[in-house]
Amino acid sequence: MKLKIACLILYLVALPFCIFAKSDKETLPPVEDSWIDDKADGDRSLSSSPFLFKDATSVYVYSEKQLDNLSIGITDMQGNVYHYEVTTVPACMYYAISIETLPAGQYYLSIYQGSNYAIGIFSK
Repeated sequence: MKLKIACLILYLVALPFCIFAKSDKETLPPVEDSWIDDKADGDRSLSSSPFLFKDATSVYVYSEKQLDNLSIGITDMQGNVYHYEVTTVPACMYYAISIETLPAGQYYLSIYQGSNYAIGIFSK
């Protein structure tokens, strides 16, 4: 019980900073999304569903919960892979992937964790 209260307090303190940080980034339109939040424990305050964002130099993955063993890929419309990695995205922090060296065009940003996945599309 004390752990849940401590997590709730931390979430309420960190939430304004998380919301403020989102304001300067463009949300990527979803192409596909099959991310299932595990809410079996009844805790509905935090979501593990990630959000995909972009600015002029980077694309970002953001989540309210830590995402371990997350596969992140960037491919062009022809299926050429420009970026692939498996990483951890910390809670309430943006995980940035530079797109400065990508040629102009349209790209898919794909993220997978187990059977969960989300795919966004962006232009450079």
